[in-house]
Amino acid sequence: MMNYLFLCSALFISFLSASAEEPEWVSRSGKSPAFPETQFLTGYGAASAGSGISKEQAEQSALENARKNLIEKISISITSVTTAKTEEAGDKYSSFFNSAVQSASNLDIQGLGSERYYNNNIAYAFVYVKREALQSTYQQKINSLKNELESKLKIAKSLETQNKATPALNEYLSCMPVVRRLEEAQTIFAFVKLSNTLTELETSAAANEITTASIREAISKLTQKPITSIDDLAWYLAFQLKEQVERKNQAAPAIFVTPLFFQDTKMGSSFSRYFNQVLEQKIGEATQWSVVQANAPMILTGSYWEQPEKIKFIVTVRTVNEGKILASAEASVDAKVIASTGKNLKPENIQSALLDQKIFAQGESAGGGLSLEAWTNKQTQGNLFTENERMTVTVRVNMPCYLRFIYHMADGSRILLLNEYFIDQSKVNLAYQIPTEFECSPPFGSEVLQIFARTEKFEPVATKSIDGYDYLAEDLQKFVVKTRGMKQVKPNTMQAETRITITTMKE
Repeated sequence: MMNYLFLCSALFISFLSASAEEPEWVSRSGKSPAFPETQFLTGYGAASAGSGISKEQAEQSALENARKNLIEKISISITSVTTAKTEEAGDKYSSFFNSAVQSASNLDIQGLGSERYYNNNIAYAFVYVKREALQSTYQQKINSLKNELESKLKIAKSLETQNKATPALNEYLSCMPVVRRLEEAQTIFAFVKLSNTLTELETSAAANEITTASIREAISKLTQKPITSIDDLAWYLAFQLKEQVERKNQAAPAIFVTPLFFQDTKMGSSFSRYFNQVLEQKIGEATQWSVVQANAPMILTGSYWEQPEKIKFIVTVRTVNEGKILASAEASVDAKVIASTGKNLKPENIQSALLDQKIFAQGESAGGGLSLEAWTNKQTQGNLFTENERMTVTVRVNMPCYLRFIYHMADGSRILLLNEYFIDQSKVNLAYQIPTEFECSPPFGSEVLQIFARTEKFEPVATKSIDGYDYLAEDLQKFVVKTRGMKQVKPNTMQAETRITITTMKE
């Protein structure tokens, strides 16, 4: 699986032997009154030994899963907060928040404490960090980034005044990765601080947009290349990225270019697929980079945003292994330029898909203990599928468990694709492809594959059989509440959930 998320942590580990009394954070699945959420950020993980996995390997996996769980909690919380702000303020600050949500997966947490426990061939791990300490770290990071940005802008403006166009342009371009890192640090800081989160985010977003708009205007002026076509747009973005990356790297790197999403929905469209092809071509023309689909050190991700009479594009290049921002580019284009392609900017069922997203977000939690990853055979292509294309799904779990697949179709139908599919010990910690293929067919639009994993069998779900398929008999709201609220069959039962947003289309 392509994985460009990175977590760097300094660990101070305390050891609990198997004979010691089971700690409270194990019996309470990652919760402990000794680490209240108002003062600490915590993570909980587990892993099973056996079938070639030693106790030491299981303990290390449990520790890594606990770190991932802590980061997932932060990502979900930031998403929840920023979704509320987006609904309140519209799309004005959405792109700011979207960048920060991505960054939550790349947190650099120092001073992370850890405990672990082993019993009955299962290793458990618990990690924690004080909010106050993390808040101090990110405040320092914000101050440092603001100073760096201010210094770069001062130099750029001075060079521009001296009519030194090329050096001025390079300096303005080097500001963009700093802007992205600043956005991320500000959002994470506001979340860790807990108080007045929305107000602080709105204030930061408004101030950053003023600075970013001035940078965009200066770059546009110095490049002196008007955007009158999709080719112009793709070249302009590629040029900005090239100038930033090649100033830091001597070698000509390879890069993934993923299709852009519509706003912060993670949904593609016929336009995003079309523009992806144009952008790959222009990157090939404007740079010496190899555009590939595997084994690339860099990845390009991005989104486009509807504004009054314009469409705003934001793209970012990160390192695959560490998630470090190498470059970022923006462009605001007349909506008529985009309309001239004749391609839809949004999925056909955008309104119903957005309603589903809100329901999915209600009561979502990071769980703990059981780790679940899933991806399709077209993840690097943004999970865009056209009619008759085949989809395969690969999963990775950290202990034996049962899987349940629910496919939420574009027309609102919800199919139970797989149920009680067992992943045994021999497949633990491995990328395992489910031996069933799924074919893309009407209706088309934004769809969601919802995957549940559980260490015990699931309770039955109400279905009705139509043409050989089992459809959910209850609405999404009731299903989500009931499934997430399942009572444990016995102590230490673990459950995890993940979702893959898929865009299907005819052409």
